[in-house]
Amino acid sequence: MQVKLSFTTKTILILLAMVLTVTVVISTMLIRESESNITFQQQEEQVSNQRRLQLFSDVLHSRMVMWVDTFSQAELKNHQDLSKLALALKNTQEYLMLNFQVESLFLFDEYGVVGDRQAEPPVFVQRLVKSTQTTLESKTLVTCELICRFYLSVPIMTSDDVVPVVVMSTSMREILSLFSRSTDAYKLAMVQFTTTDHGTKVLSLSSQLAPLNREYLNRVIDALPSDWNPDELVIRGQRVTHNNQDLLVSLLPFPYTYANNDHPYLLVVRDISVLLKQKAQYELLVIASAAGLFVVFSLLLSLFLNQYRTRLIAVSERLPMLAQHNFKEFYALSARRSISPAFRLTDELDVVEQAANDLAKQLEDFDGQMAINTAKLEKMAMFDVLTGLPNRNMLTFQIEQQLALAARDDRLVALMFMDLDDFKKVNDSYGHDVGDKLLKAAAMRISKPIRETDIASRFGGDEFVVLLSDIDTKEQVTLVAKKIIAEFAQPIEVNKLQFYVSISIGVAITRQARATPVELLRHADIAMYEAKAKKGTGYRVYDATMNLKVMKKVELEAEARVALRENQFSLALQPQLDLKTHKLLGFEALLRWYHPDKGHISPAEFIPLLENTAFMLELDYWVINKATQLVRELNANGYPGIKVAINLSAAQFLDPSLPNFLQQQIINNDIAPSQVCLELTETVLVTDIERATSVMRKIREMGCMLAIDDFGTGYSSLSYLKSLPADYIKIDRSFISNITENADDRNIVHSTISMVRNLNLQVIAEGIETIEQHEMLCHFEAHQGQGYLISRPIPETELWNTLEDKVSSGVWKSTI
Repeated sequence: MQVKLSFTTKTILILLAMVLTVTVVISTMLIRESESNITFQQQEEQVSNQRRLQLFSDVLHSRMVMWVDTFSQAELKNHQDLSKLALALKNTQEYLMLNFQVESLFLFDEYGVVGDRQAEPPVFVQRLVKSTQTTLESKTLVTCELICRFYLSVPIMTSDDVVPVVVMSTSMREILSLFSRSTDAYKLAMVQFTTTDHGTKVLSLSSQLAPLNREYLNRVIDALPSDWNPDELVIRGQRVTHNNQDLLVSLLPFPYTYANNDHPYLLVVRDISVLLKQKAQYELLVIASAAGLFVVFSLLLSLFLNQYRTRLIAVSERLPMLAQHNFKEFYALSARRSISPAFRLTDELDVVEQAANDLAKQLEDFDGQMAINTAKLEKMAMFDVLTGLPNRNMLTFQIEQQLALAARDDRLVALMFMDLDDFKKVNDSYGHDVGDKLLKAAAMRISKPIRETDIASRFGGDEFVVLLSDIDTKEQVTLVAKKIIAEFAQPIEVNKLQFYVSISIGVAITRQARATPVELLRHADIAMYEAKAKKGTGYRVYDATMNLKVMKKVELEAEARVALRENQFSLALQPQLDLKTHKLLGFEALLRWYHPDKGHISPAEFIPLLENTAFMLELDYWVINKATQLVRELNANGYPGIKVAINLSAAQFLDPSLPNFLQQQIINNDIAPSQVCLELTETVLVTDIERATSVMRKIREMGCMLAIDDFGTGYSSLSYLKSLPADYIKIDRSFISNITENADDRNIVHSTISMVRNLNLQVIAEGIETIEQHEMLCHFEAHQGQGYLISRPIPETELWNTLEDKVSSGVWKSTI
């Protein structure tokens, strides 16, 4: 494999990308910080300028007020004649012009201008005088027509009721001069907003300026961006470029009252070319430093990692030699590469190279051992590790050989497929160690009665296969099967424990040349399951009917799935009565199947075939769902308290989800748990008595009823009957049918009823078909009964008509 992009190159690229990212981020932050600093300085300068303007205005105002107060008090000290005061003020006008730039001076009393009653001052001056006379405080006013003027009104304290007021006007030149000298402003001017013919507001100059200055400032104003706004100019200013100059244009509002809606501002133009040049130099320095650092880091990183790249490539070139078992050349190249400086710290790559050398030594050692191990592995591949018998691979090979020989010599080939019954319980109860020892002992017993030419093999798990060769008759095969069964007549002892093991054997015999190992094994497997169905040690020889039975079972399961989906299944309900009062106590729900083509299919036909399939569990839960719905309908239609008995298979009874499903159905249908009775056969219970008891207790705790069905036909025992939490015991119909003719059956039924009653359990007699049977059961004090004498199973579609006809006040009307 060729290296397209080495690991070290990838590492360099990743690290460089990280460094570049960090460098760009830091540079951007520094540049943005410099921009922020300039903006902050501009804002600080704007605030400082505003304070200066306020200070200069206050000084001018205070100085002029102080002069008016001093002068008026001196003139009015000896007399109160306002005409003389007006004349004195007029005589000082030249002084005021020179020292305070006062352009006009008026003295007002209650009649107007003193000394010139015909004068008609502007309206804003008259309002200024009235405001001063009312508040007795000096007032300021700024008005801007062609240029901006500053008006000051000062009250004069006299003994008259109406206070005289001195009004003087001055230009803004002194304030602008003071402001210019105290700042680094490049240009200053008074401006105000005017409205154009199109309704837009523009800045216009309101100062007396030289033509060049006016033209310059107009161009600066025109250079402002189209989206500028006054607030931004007041807060921080706006940068513009004019005549290769970087300028900062800002506005300072005046702290005065304005006339005629005038709102003049002080336009301040500062040259910030040097500041922006310094900023550009700083940014260039930041970018150059970042680029320089990146280049230096890249070179150092490349020099540092390149040696690792060279060593990694060398290791990758040597490693394929190990796969080629070329150890000498590998060691030679490693020796040349191992020459290193006198001092070097060991790193991860040194460890990798050392590991490669160690691996080479180990592989060289393994090479010598491999030939020995290969032979052992080939043997292990064909034999079972646990028992030492040939495994499935060897068996398949031998079957192919024997089939070829049998076709040539016209002899039989026999295959015996065998399984240890209930072996799983040994593993579950005693552990796999005991189970493995039991398998080894079983393998020895299976191998004992066969010939040396025959082959006994372990097929998998607890399954064994025996291949018999050179067979002339089928009787030879059955004889071997009987011998193997006889070997298991005695218990197998493991760890001082004795196990009685039963074995089921399926036999397949053929002489056909076209037979295959897979086909022969499948036939033997089918026969083995036929033998296992007989419950106990035995063997069966395969015939074609077994295959048809399997095919029928598969076909029937497929049809049953369709039937469940298409609602072909239904329930038939057989009444259960109190034998003395004939009161209707419940029904037993029986499953029925009506096939659209085959008609009614008997439960005795389809239930045994479906019993061990996965579909049977789905069908069982359908029965519970349907039965609980019928209980709900019975309650709703005037038959409360009626119970329905449901037959459970072994798989459903031991299914962990049964209690939760049952609880959910009871809740969904809003029925009492005591209206649901689950019927279990003795065979189901004794399969795993401890687990069965646990499940029964859980169901009883839910409030449901439990009945033991077909009592007396299986493993009837008083000891387990006492331990099981059941409510009802159902006596099988095989005992009921002969109680009037057979004394033994009669005694069995009588004693069973007595025993059950003494255990405080209820007895239900099945299969009552004659009046004599009914009378005898009443005499034996059986509690409940069901059978054809009372009623055949009622299809669910006919249930309501039957109940209306047969039940009156909860009592079943019959001919008993």
